[in-house]
Amino acid sequence: MSKAKKVLLISYYWPPAGGAGVQRWLKMSKVITEQVELSVYHPKNADYPISDPSLNKEVPKQIKSISLPIREPYALAKRINPKNKNYQKGMIEDESKQSLLSKISLWVRANLFIPDARAGWIQPSYKFLKNYLQENPQDVIISTGPPHSMHMIALKLKNTFPDLKWIADFRDPWTAIDYFDKLPLQSWALKKHQSQEKHVLQMADAVTTVSPTWAKDLGKLGNRKVEVIYNGFDKEDFVEKHHPSDDFVLTYIGSLNADRNPKNLWTALNQLCENQEFYDDFRLRLIGSIAPEVRENIAEHPLLESKTEYVAYLEHQKAVEALQESQVLLLLINQTANENGIIPGKFFEYLAAERVIMCIGKKDSDIAQLLNDLSAGVVINRNEKEEMLSVLSILFHEYQNHLLNRNKKFNISTYSRKNAAFQFLKLIDKL
Repeated sequence: MSKAKKVLLISYYWPPAGGAGVQRWLKMSKVITEQVELSVYHPKNADYPISDPSLNKEVPKQIKSISLPIREPYALAKRINPKNKNYQKGMIEDESKQSLLSKISLWVRANLFIPDARAGWIQPSYKFLKNYLQENPQDVIISTGPPHSMHMIALKLKNTFPDLKWIADFRDPWTAIDYFDKLPLQSWALKKHQSQEKHVLQMADAVTTVSPTWAKDLGKLGNRKVEVIYNGFDKEDFVEKHHPSDDFVLTYIGSLNADRNPKNLWTALNQLCENQEFYDDFRLRLIGSIAPEVRENIAEHPLLESKTEYVAYLEHQKAVEALQESQVLLLLINQTANENGIIPGKFFEYLAAERVIMCIGKKDSDIAQLLNDLSAGVVINRNEKEEMLSVLSILFHEYQNHLLNRNKKFNISTYSRKNAAFQFLKLIDKL
């Protein structure tokens, strides 16, 4: 029997981190560790935007954990200006609403911390891992970003150990990420971002990302092939089944910033609430970090506001239960330049919950293609309020007649975390 390959994953997000950033590699690690010796390098005492200690129990026991302390500038930044907490989550206010302190904080973040706020961890990590690799040789290293500082650590290691194979995994784009155009970048800072990004794309032995459009875009930047390895769902999370609520519950889970704010949907829902039958049965559940602009917009619609429930971050398994207890799942796509390639990780858990999905986005996007192929829901353009009214009315009618989600099954085995892990294992073996 051949000796198991040794793989080192470089990731900022690792339990007890919560939110979307940790899920991809935590879930895949259960399968990957069955075939390779996996070590994970992650920060010690990180100031994560979201924490979920319940995920600690999902870390496979055979994983070797390697960590190094990190100095988090956001910890200081939040004491100076509380709004930096939202910036840490990628929620950037419109410039017209930013205070002078916010503008200064954002300028410092954009121009002095490249590629991101964890840039100060690059050099200490490189020195630490250089020594580690000399004593513990690895066959492959994998960097996953954002934060894209993880790729810069891997790049420095690749330059030192040119025979070491390297996979750069982009869970989100770099210069094409949804909030990038809101950063007050000086020309020299933009050029540095672009140079680092291109260097990573050209030096890695393999590059992966999570959607066809982003693979195409990154491929053009690096003049290379980029592999698509989708996010997915973990079958184990859905072993226990939960029945939908008796109410007509429309649920959204995750961060909801101004770029995702579906203003026409709130207007349509408020209009439907004028019907007493709809009003009595309807509930809107928004679970996660909701931007102030979104709350203000909903408050402009009194009937809707009275039926809206805001829920703080739920630990992952509780969030899965909330999906299953809903009648309709709301998927909101950022209105940004990169939106054609946005396929949120939660989309696959929406599928696994076996509830109809109502997506507000673009009908020619990657997410629309998947929804159509799977017959899992409907995509509605943001400006189509009348279509929103029509679709919601039909869904409510099906709900009243006990037809909504009856025997709802999607052929989604292709989109499991297990399948994604197998794709990475094949790539590791190929390298």
